[in-house]
Parts: sequence; C-alpha cells; structure tokens
Amino acid sequence: MCRLMTAATTWVTKKEEWQGTLESVLCIMLEGAFEVNCGNLRRAWAVYRRAMTVAQLMGLHRSPLPPLKRIDPRLNIDPAFMWFRIVYMDRYLSLLLGLPQGTTDKSMATNFQDDTPLGKFERELVVIASHILERNETSFTDNSFTTHFGITQSIDARLLEASRSVPSSFWRPANFQGLTPGSPDALLETIRLADKVYYNSLLIQLYLPYAISGIGTHSEHECLKVTCVNASREIMTHFISHRTFNPMSSCSRPVDFFAFLAAMTILLTHLDAHREAKNFLSHQRLSDRAMLEQVLDLLDLVSKIDKDAMTRKSAELIRHLLDIESDASQGIAYTRTMVEENQYTQEIFKNEKGLCLRIPYLGTIKIARQSSSSSVARRPQETDPSLEQSEINSNGGRFVCPRIPLIEEHQLQMDLPGITAGIDDWAFQGVDMAFFDSLTKGVSDITGS
Repeated sequence: MCRLMTAATTWVTKKEEWQGTLESVLCIMLEGAFEVNCGNLRRAWAVYRRAMTVAQLMGLHRSPLPPLKRIDPRLNIDPAFMWFRIVYMDRYLSLLLGLPQGTTDKSMATNFQDDTPLGKFERELVVIASHILERNETSFTDNSFTTHFGITQSIDARLLEASRSVPSSFWRPANFQGLTPGSPDALLETIRLADKVYYNSLLIQLYLPYAISGIGTHSEHECLKVTCVNASREIMTHFISHRTFNPMSSCSRPVDFFAFLAAMTILLTHLDAHREAKNFLSHQRLSDRAMLEQVLDLLDLVSKIDKDAMTRKSAELIRHLLDIESDASQGIAYTRTMVEENQYTQEIFKNEKGLCLRIPYLGTIKIARQSSSSSVARRPQETDPSLEQSEINSNGGRFVCPRIPLIEEHQLQMDLPGITAGIDDWAFQGVDMAFFDSLTKGVSDITGS
C-alpha cells in the first residue's frame, strides 16, 4: 500500500499537467486519508493543508464557484463538498494535534440546508470546532476569565443545539450485532459512531482547560469535570464497541487517538478527585477502571495485529497511570509538573516514585509521588552516573528520571523526531502535547507556572 501511495503522489498529485484539476485535489485528499488511517496524523495534517491551499487557489472556497478544470468531464464529484471535507479534516486534526486551523470559513453550515440530518450535524460540528480553535488562540487569564468563559458557554449552547438537530435514534449505543466488517450497514454505523466520538471530543476540548484552572466556584469545577468525564466514558464505550467488532479496521485511527485522550482525561480527573475532601467520583471509580482494563485488552489486540507504536505506547502509559491512580486512592499524594526541556531519552519512564512522559517539542510531564516530609530531602550518596535527580518540588516530593550524560548534551536537539515524523518514530504524534497543553492552559496562563 505504501508503494502504491508513493507512486500515486509521484506520478499524479505532483505531475505538473495534473495540477489545478479537481482530480488532483481529490488525489491529495485520498493521500491525507491514507496517512490518517496509518496513524501518521502530523503528515496527514500537512497533506490536508496542501489540499486546502490548492483548493483555495482553484477557488473551491468561493460561492458561486468559478470555472473548474477537470481531466474527465464525466467525473461525478461536487467541488463544494470536497471543500467541506478538506475543512472538516483540517479542523479535526488541528484539534487533535493542537495546531492552528487553515481557514475560518464557516459558510458550510448555512449553504447546504438540503443536506441530510447527519450531514447537517457534521457541518455544524465543523463550525463549532472552528470556534473552539479560535477561542484556544485567545488569552486565558484571571482578568479575561469572564469573557473567555462567556465564549465557552456560547459554544456549549451551540453544541447542545446541534445535538438536538439529529433524530434521537442517532444517540443510541453503537450496535454492530449481525453486521459484517466492510458492509454498507457497518460503514454507516461506523460513521455514526465516529460523529458521536467527535461530538464528545469537542466537549472535552471545550472544558478541559477550565477543569483544573482554580478560577470560579468549586461547584463549577466539579460540573465541568463531570462533563469531561462523561464525554470520555462515551468515547471509550464507542471505542470498545467498534474495536470489538473489527480490531483490524484501519479507518478508526482517529477514534483510537480520541480514546487514548479520553482514558487520560478520566485517570487524571480521578487523581485530582482523590485530593478533595469529598470525592465526587468515588462510586464510579471501579467501573471506570474496569472500562479502562477493557480498553487495554483491545489496545493489546490491535497492537499485535498492526504492530504499531501508538497502541503499544498508549497501553503502556494507561497502565502506568492506573497504577498511580490506585496508589492515590490509598491516600498517597502525587503532583504534576512540567519541565520545558527535551532532556529524557525515553518517551515513558516509570519507577517506584513516579512517572515521566517525554513529549517532543513541549517538554517532560512528571507525575511524582509526594514526599511525606516537608523538608527538602538530601541527594543520595550513591547514584547511577547516568541518572540525575529531578528538581525538588514545593512539597518536597521528588523522583529520578533517566538523563543523557552531560557530555552528550549537544545531542539533545538532534534526538527530537521530525515535525512530520511517522507513527513508528513518534508514537503519539503530538496528541499528547495538545492534551497536556490544553490541560494546563488555565493554570499556566494565570500563574505562569
């Protein structure tokens, strides 16, 4: 498949006489779909951005459409629908990866009133995604909180309105019973599932920055956390349904990434809840852990079939966080810190005191067991020379992460993956970077820490 895709991009999409034709744009879109299904989300984002640029040069974003060049006059394709799908994928991937959108065009929600209810719903989600991406570019500070949260509430109202625009049957649980993988009915059910996952992911994107911001009332934070957790449960339920039905599907990679983010959201929310005097998630904790164990079983199965790094690394990280959450439920306190250095050689490292998650181009997230002593502990007399003690946090907690010896410090930047590296070289593709950036946005913008 990779050889065929390379041949198509070499002899079709990059061939000068083909450029500027609808067929050329369509082939670029297919190239993007191929990269998405391979899990190479950053490459896919770049490909769809190229498709958007070519489409804009041709005028596909205009209404009415200008004269367009076709190689085959019999080609049955709607240029306006092509533009919508390009924008859809651009915003879909931009949200996953924490990257800017390529256009703020929102006309697709009003120009196709004769579309099906599901089609209208998808168009509305694309517009809502644009509003969220625009909001994410604005400042989130103590002084601007009221304005920022007002924008968020207006987006929430639009999401709620969109949810009411589809028949109630759309929201029933996914059901693949009696269906055959690859059949038209299975495809329709998969599309419905994917749209529901996208809807719930928008809810998480909308409220995650507020969940731990420390601004507003306690009841507001609890409400937003519940919203994020419930949306995460919906995503994981859909992931379990579809991957149980077809663990070999390559068309579910974005859902796989969203399921990973949903698992992270639930686990980190439980970790925060353990620090509260009254844990509002205590009755759902065991059922959430059971669901996560089922997700892990499916990730292991998919990893064996596809042999890709993303599912393997996702399962590894979720297992580490499950262990930490189990400790936290027993009263052991953990802290989260960010080190803005790419200094660790491993993507994920865990020892008995905590967890390091190295995120290229962002830094290293540390989830550390908090020391019972409030005093600063002394550095051990005997340590492995290849290890360096992490900084002491304000509560005295610390743990050791592997560090490249200082003599090799000049190699640190060379160790970073390319910005469009494939899934085998960069397992999480920057999805982890976008998640933690969103998670800490409310706090870091206000406190600067």
